[in-house]
Formats: sequence, structure tokens, C-alpha cells
Amino acid sequence: MKKRISLSRLMHNDKLMMVVSLILAILVWALVVYGPSNHQEQVITGVPVSVTLNDYARQTLNLRITEGNNATATVTVYGLRSVVGRLSAADITVTADTGNVIKEGTYTLQLKAVANGDYTIRGLVGDDGNNDTITITCDVWKNAAFPVEVVMNDVALSNDKTQQFGTPLIDSPAVKEGQVTLSGAKSDINRIEKVVAKITDKAIISEATVFSAQLEAQDANGNIIPNVQFEGAEDGKVSVTVPVMVYRKVTLMPQIANTPVAYQKQAGLLSVNPGHVEIWGVPSEIDDYVNAVQDMFKLNFDQLSPGNLIQNIALQEREGIRPVNGNETIQLRVGLTGITSKTMTADIGPGNFTVTNCPAGYTVAPKQTKVTDIYICGTERVLNQIKPEDIVFVLDMKNTATVGQQTAKVRVGIRNHDGVWIYYGESAHGIDVLVSVTQG
Repeated sequence: MKKRISLSRLMHNDKLMMVVSLILAILVWALVVYGPSNHQEQVITGVPVSVTLNDYARQTLNLRITEGNNATATVTVYGLRSVVGRLSAADITVTADTGNVIKEGTYTLQLKAVANGDYTIRGLVGDDGNNDTITITCDVWKNAAFPVEVVMNDVALSNDKTQQFGTPLIDSPAVKEGQVTLSGAKSDINRIEKVVAKITDKAIISEATVFSAQLEAQDANGNIIPNVQFEGAEDGKVSVTVPVMVYRKVTLMPQIANTPVAYQKQAGLLSVNPGHVEIWGVPSEIDDYVNAVQDMFKLNFDQLSPGNLIQNIALQEREGIRPVNGNETIQLRVGLTGITSKTMTADIGPGNFTVTNCPAGYTVAPKQTKVTDIYICGTERVLNQIKPEDIVFVLDMKNTATVGQQTAKVRVGIRNHDGVWIYYGESAHGIDVLVSVTQG
């Protein structure tokens, strides 16, 4: 006879009760975790909006976003409390549709939010707080170069009577040949009136000093235009050296070489007007400049002709040097009057060809028989007395010799006429003559 199954017996079955308890626990847990009471909405603010212009706008039109590229959105999400409660702005992707951006201007863009997990998007609000849109402004991106002016209102000299500021020198990869290239929206670049490197330090200096300066783009009213970039100096910082110049008065001392014997003792053969120049210069450059100025007043009869006995020489400002009277013109005069010229041809041979400083064992002889276009300067009276046979040729070998046929610079002299000279050209000191050098 079968035993009857009673509730009492089931309740006293320990194994069965353990299984039932486990099943009931799982059911309760599932209801707690997945039941409607465990889902909630979560509002997440400050979600960054990704705004990327389409290729046509960015590459072909060269457009850039000038306003609205840092927009954020507010997103409402729905899901399990354990999931949405851990979400932050960085966990949600919000993008803006830029397909309608085809030229510069202001646009309203539609937003789209994407859930990156086990939850849903229930709401999306853009920058106006009401709609799922944001507003951006686009402009053509433009590059332009501007000269840089150094402003140093709070820098002074220790003695402004004996010192002057030199031209400030900007040391920065951003500044090339005194100019800096800026990039920015066309509307901003077009408003730039000037670019300055502004030194804000207060200082009294007596020698060249290096300062840090800030580049600024300014409009016509002196207001700073902030939304531009300086290529090569992203932070706008540059280094500026402010030179200090000292004063120098230079007495000009003209000189002349290869003076004909007849004029060697002539008083006042050379004169300059004015007889001195005044300059400001940085100490490291001023001595070299003074020497260069004196060299400008060194003449040579080899380069003198009737047409350049009076020369006007202009001083030039250069880096580190500032003539007091600017690009002043000084007259240099050779005190000879009645000078004219004539061109002659003469035979050349053993009778009128002399070699000096020839190394021992070498022989030099001319390989041509005539020399043409000998340009002789002097008074008309003396020039009329000169005959071809009065012309002599002198070759200075300078103690070196190379065997073979070659062209040599030969100087020309005139016998028995001390008041004439040969004009060789702007830089030459002899006439080209073909000669032969032999040894032994």
C-alpha cells in the first residue's frame, strides 16, 4: 500500500526545502534587480558635443569653427539604477550634423546622442536649453604676415644725453625678416592694424639687455584681437634684445694711392665736405663701422678718370649703427683741374717691357706685339706731348712663376711725364698682356 504524501511530510523534507528556498531566493533577487522599481532616469549635464566640419567645408572652403566648438549638451538616460548611476559626461557620445555648412556664417546644428551601454537615451537638449540643437559660427581661415613693432614704454636709459636706444632685435622662430605670420578667422585678420611685441618690464639700462615680450595683434583703436595665432610662437612670447648706442664723432681722413710724382706734394690734393660725421652705434659695432667709413674715402689713381674726380659718397645706416644725419652724402674731391684723357696703342717688346721680382731661373717675355686701349689721364698740354715710344710696361711677378703661356696684369708707365696716370677701370690695377714664362 502506497504512502500518502502530506504537506507535513514535505515540510519536514530538508533537502526539498533547501531547493525550494534557493529557487525562491533567486526569484526574489530577480524581482529586486530587474523589477520596474530598480529602473530610473538620470540627467547628465556637460556632455561635450563633437563638432567636425565636413571635408568640403574644411578642406575646399578652408572653413573653421570660430564660435560654438566647445558646446555641451544635457542628456537624459534611462536604465538600471546600477548602470545609469555610474554614468558621467565622458561616457556618452553626442555629435552635431554639419552637413549643411557650405560657407562662412552662423548655423543651427541638429544633435544626436548615442548610448554606449545598456541604457537608452530619453532626452537631449543643446545650448539653448530647449531644443536638441547647438549654434556655431564658421569663418574662412586666413594667414597673413605683418611687421612687428617693439613697444617698451617702461624701459629707460641711464643717461639719455650720451646714449640712445638701438633698433630692438626680436629673437624668435616666429619672426622672420621682421615679420610674423598670423592665422585666424578672416574677420579677425582683416581687422588687424598692427602687431606689436610688448615689453612690460620696468627697467633702466646702460647696455644691451634681453627682455621677454608678448606679441599682440591690435585693431585701429589699439584694442587686442584675441582669437588669432602666431605661427612659431603659440603662446605669443618672444625674446627681444634692446641695444644701447653710444655717440661718436668721426673726423674723415681721405687717402689716395699711386699718386703721380707731379702731385705727390700738392697741398689739398684731397678734400671732403663735411670733414666729419656723427654717428650713434652699439659698442660692439661702432669701431668696425668707423673703419668701414674711412675705407670709403680711400682712392687710387688706378681708378680715377676725368669723370670721377669729384665723388659723392652716401653713408648708409646698418644694423647697430645710426648716422645722426641719416643717409648723409659727403663730397670727396680730388683737387686737379683741366684733366682730360686720351687712348693710345703702343708696341711691346724687350725695349719697353720690364719684369720685377721674378724668381731665379725663370724668363718672362711678351707673346703679343701691341697693347691697345691704353687710357691715359692728364692735362691736354701734357697728353699732346706723349708719343707711343714713351710708353713702358712693368710686370711684377711677386716672386712666383708658373711655366707656360698666360695672361698677366701689366702696369703702364709714361717716360718723362710725371703728371699723367693710367686709368685701369673700376677695380683693376693693370692691363691684360699675354706673356710666356720659361725656366732654365
